Parts: sequence; structure tokens; C-alpha cells
Amino acid sequence: MDATTAALIALLMFFAAALYSTVGHGGASAYLAIMALFGVAPETMRPTALALNLVVAAFASWRYWRAGKTDTRLLLLFAATAVPAAFIGGGIKVPDEIYRPMVGAILWIAAIRLFWQPRQLAHREVSPVSAGVALPLGAVLGLLAGLTGTGEAFSLVL
Repeated sequence: MDATTAALIALLMFFAAALYSTVGHGGASAYLAIMALFGVAPETMRPTALALNLVVAAFASWRYWRAGKTDTRLLLLFAATAVPAAFIGGGIKVPDEIYRPMVGAILWIAAIRLFWQPRQLAHREVSPVSAGVALPLGAVLGLLAGLTGTGEAFSLVL
């Protein structure tokens, strides 16, 4: 990869990180889409998206926590199963012929969900989530996030 292409990828990722962090997301789906468009190898895509996602999501999370917008109980419920499941998923080698279509499908589902009834989605009433829902859902989302490197795409589908 030449220096111009690397600089363009970095610039696009910077703008993606800036936009995603304003709504509390890390931007992994954008990083993966950018890398896929430039033909980056899947074995590079997943750890790169994860590392960038962790940095940007940590910053966004800190800003939300500082503003008093974090539901600590809900965060701990999801994290209790999502973090170990993501670790397990991250250790599983997914063949390229499965990885690319899987990531593509996840990104398409997330994009469609964003444009399907956006006003209702933005103004829906938030209701408490029980541990019986949060724990298994956290495990499933964590495993898929670890397998693909797309964390916030799953939250967009919900």
C-alpha cells in the first residue's frame, strides 16, 4: 500500500471516528467498510477495527459517563457476558470466504435498520432491560463482535 492510500484511509477513519463518537459509538463498522473498499486483508481488518473501536468508544463512553448518561447497572449486565464472549470470538479464525460476507451482511443490516423508521427509532421510549435478557444478549453480541470486529453495528440492529 502506498503512502497516499494509507493517508486517505487514515483521513477517512478520522472523520468516521469523529462522527461515530458524537453518538457514543466506536466506529468499527465504518473502519471495516473503509478497509474493505481499499482491499485490506481480513486478518488486518479485524484487529485494526477493534483497536480503533476501543480507543474511540472509550473516549465516547467517558464523555457520556461524565455527562451522567450512563446506566451503570445495564452496562455491567451486558459487559459481564459480552466482554468474555468477545474475547472468545476474537480468538476464532474465520476463513476469508466466510468473514467478508458475514461482515457485509452485518453492515447492511445495520444500515437498513438506521433508515427504516428513523423517527420512531429516535423517539422510542426506553424501557428497563432485565438481567434475563441482557446477559444472554450480551454474550451473543459479544461473540459476534469478536468474530467480526463490528461492535456497534449490533446495537444499531436492536
